[in-house]
Amino acid sequence: MKRKLLSMLAIVLVATAALQCYAELEQRDSSQFTHKYEMVALPTAEDVDGSEEPDFAGGGSWFTLGTGVNVGSCSMVMSGGQYLKADAATTGVTGDVWRVMNATAGEGGTGYTVEVRLKVTESTGSIGAMLLNASTGDSSINSWLVFRTDALYWGNATNLKLMDIDATAWHDYRIVRVPGSKFHSVYVDGTLVADDLPNGISASVNRIIMGSTGGAYKGKAQIAWLRFTKGAYAPVDEKAYVKANRMRSDEFDVKYEMDDGDNRISSSASASDWTINGASGATISKSDGVLSVNPNGKNTYWTTTDAAWKNIVTAGTPYTIEFSAKINSCALTGGNDRSLLFWVGSANAVGVLMVGMNHVYWQTTGSMGDNILLDTSDNTDKMHRFRIAYDGSSRHGFTVWRDDVMIGHILVDTTAYYKTDGSFNFVRFGKPGGNNSGSYDMNYVRWQIGGVYPPDNRQSLFIILR
Repeated sequence: MKRKLLSMLAIVLVATAALQCYAELEQRDSSQFTHKYEMVALPTAEDVDGSEEPDFAGGGSWFTLGTGVNVGSCSMVMSGGQYLKADAATTGVTGDVWRVMNATAGEGGTGYTVEVRLKVTESTGSIGAMLLNASTGDSSINSWLVFRTDALYWGNATNLKLMDIDATAWHDYRIVRVPGSKFHSVYVDGTLVADDLPNGISASVNRIIMGSTGGAYKGKAQIAWLRFTKGAYAPVDEKAYVKANRMRSDEFDVKYEMDDGDNRISSSASASDWTINGASGATISKSDGVLSVNPNGKNTYWTTTDAAWKNIVTAGTPYTIEFSAKINSCALTGGNDRSLLFWVGSANAVGVLMVGMNHVYWQTTGSMGDNILLDTSDNTDKMHRFRIAYDGSSRHGFTVWRDDVMIGHILVDTTAYYKTDGSFNFVRFGKPGGNNSGSYDMNYVRWQIGGVYPPDNRQSLFIILR
């Protein structure tokens, strides 16, 4: 009896340890992964691992860069046998991006985490539209996700259904293999949907592959990113993260309030933190804490000096910036409602927000026809708060709020202005060119360097409750 009790206790302890292994996974956002393919360039043209060879093979006309509102994603049209993959047998490169990252096969391997953001727009294959397979070269350890428009499956002998899902919308899918284990976990949009998944369809090759490997996989999809890294990481608990990091802009370290001579945003001259360009012909005044500008068709804008921004916001630095503005008029015709341009850049990425009388746009390329419409609320009735946050590491790393309401998330940078040399690393607002023109009032510009900070409306809630 005693031996039986000890055996039962051992089983309980082993089971508890296994549960703790999964429960205590370190959280890491995929923007912090070592290998990121952001689909602003084709993966078959990228060399993230520095091997001087493309990281992926298998591209073609079926896999194309998105344009217009689809900038920052790739279109996939799979009729059977179209895929991207990274393995030494395909590329012939000794420093293969996947094999080296996950160098040790078997249960003693490094483990890995793979995340893909995609949506499936058509699924006509007998099994599904497409697959995502990662393996370590050991036929007993393979992950195999199958995507359809209405469901997500784990590819094995029976094709195990993991969940029903509207996959025609964007979702984040994550596969985690814990080191020392043959089993896998799958997360969708940060939520664990399956644990202890057995080996998927055997591949017996050290690779990562995405797309269609045969006629059973046919369909169409769009992918925003493919990211992977060594080690096993759970997604960040976004609710806890947002709650812990909320901040009002009046708590930010840097504040330009438009009502103090020391704020260094001048209505008529340059200063140590800002320079004003092209003010001749424009009507500019500053009164009661408000900077009022009518460019009168002239290019008139303010830009931070290197000391104020560029020398501080280096590559990889996250930030949050907020401005308060009221739009008075728009001088553009033909339905082009863009009065005020607000630009914020670093050596990683540049974001451009354009605010009109009743439109808010995110600029995706150099063409004004390729903007993403974020909001259609009235911006003429009073001052409104616009906040831009950047995560510091991903070209999909921008989030935008208007009056504390999120209106854009996982926005791709303005690709026409992407330069790694930092030549576009500044903050700018006003009318720098013909793409926007109109009169506006501005109350403040404030920023906090070092993090992504969603708005905190505790103050306004306190006023209401009081």
